[in-house]
Amino acid sequence: MDEQNNLETGNNSHPPGSKLLLGETKNKFNFKKVLIMIILVTVTSLSTIVYKVNEIRTRAFIVSFGNENVGIVRDKEQALNILEELRQELVNKYDIDIVLNENITFKDTHAKDNMLASMDELRENIKSKMTFLVSGYILLVDNEEVGATRTKEDLEEVLDKIKDLYIKDRTDDGEIKEIKFLEDIKIEKRNVPLNKLKSKDELFNYILSGEDEVKTHVVEVGESLWTISKIYDIPVEDLIAVNPDKDPEKLQIGDEIKLLMPKSMVTVATVEEVKYNEKIDYEVKVEYDKSMYKTNKKVKVKGSQGESEIIAKVVKHNGIIVDKEIIEEKIVKEPVDELIVKGTKDVPKTIATGAFLMPTRGSISSRYGMRNGRMHKGIDIIAKKGTPIKAADGGKVVFAGRNGAYGNLVEIDHGNGYITRYGHCSSINVKVGERVYKGQVIAKVGSTGRASGSHLHFEVLKNGRNQNPSKYVR
Repeated sequence: MDEQNNLETGNNSHPPGSKLLLGETKNKFNFKKVLIMIILVTVTSLSTIVYKVNEIRTRAFIVSFGNENVGIVRDKEQALNILEELRQELVNKYDIDIVLNENITFKDTHAKDNMLASMDELRENIKSKMTFLVSGYILLVDNEEVGATRTKEDLEEVLDKIKDLYIKDRTDDGEIKEIKFLEDIKIEKRNVPLNKLKSKDELFNYILSGEDEVKTHVVEVGESLWTISKIYDIPVEDLIAVNPDKDPEKLQIGDEIKLLMPKSMVTVATVEEVKYNEKIDYEVKVEYDKSMYKTNKKVKVKGSQGESEIIAKVVKHNGIIVDKEIIEEKIVKEPVDELIVKGTKDVPKTIATGAFLMPTRGSISSRYGMRNGRMHKGIDIIAKKGTPIKAADGGKVVFAGRNGAYGNLVEIDHGNGYITRYGHCSSINVKVGERVYKGQVIAKVGSTGRASGSHLHFEVLKNGRNQNPSKYVR
């Protein structure tokens, strides 16, 4: 039993020096293990430190302006300072507050030094992408934008200037009771593009010229495109352009000419109280006298206009009267009626009508004026011998007979200083003192006197002076 125990014990026992050797081996193993762990921790720590240092050293920001990248920087303040400098330059240049359309944003990144944008590059990149608005004031007319100025005071000055047009340019001495714009006028502060701002004069003229309005002018006697252009102060070239269907050289009375007229964007309404004098027309009354011919009349009592003093309320739109209400009227002078006396007696045929007819049928061979160095005092009408010659108008025969170069001649006195002569007659049908009527046959065409062929020599005299017959006969 003891042997067996000894044997078992002997299997698990070491020699006396073996325990020391085993302990040393274990200690060496533990030391290596600790050393390795220390080295690993140190390396890891150093790597982390190196990474952190590198991360801090390469940290950067991608700079975006609007929706576009403009560069990479280490410091956000660099980009913000450049943006503010550029904005301030615009403020100084235009002397007005500037509002940038784009915002600057930053995104974290890492970048080496050679990837960073220089300050000059960043400045140019931002400047090239920059758009901006300026602070201004918008004029709204019935909620429609008309224009903008830098200050509210500028707009108010323009509006006052437009009102002044219809105060200072009045031709009457009325008192302005009210002045206003008919449209809804508003002024709002807004940020607007710089090119939308107008000067006071530009906006003033723009509002007054406004939109073009087409009007029509009906051509009257003696008018042409040139006279119409002066009436409306429109260049002739503009009238021709608007009326391509009209020949400038062949306008007819009654033709309609289109006019392109500027129409103001605003309507200035004024209410005035005016005092003025107005003429009162007189009535014309008629009396009849059976001893006078029907064609005769005379003024028995000359009429004269009366006068009234009026106070009225006048409403004008852009200087044009649209309504007038008489408040008070006082007659300061009564009108005097005119009294005319008219005849009722039938007019004899021999009384002159005041209009001459062509005394015979035929063509005019020689007109009134100089002929072969001598004055030709009438017109020559070629006709066959024996063609009837008629009195140009009613009157009294004052000569009928032979008269030198005239040959057989008839003279008729028509009154009012008018005399007609009929020369070279082949025969005469009337006598001196006889009264003849218009169209009565007084003689026949011939070639008596100094005449180269059969014709009538016809003259018209007024107060003893020869006139051009062509201006009198119809």
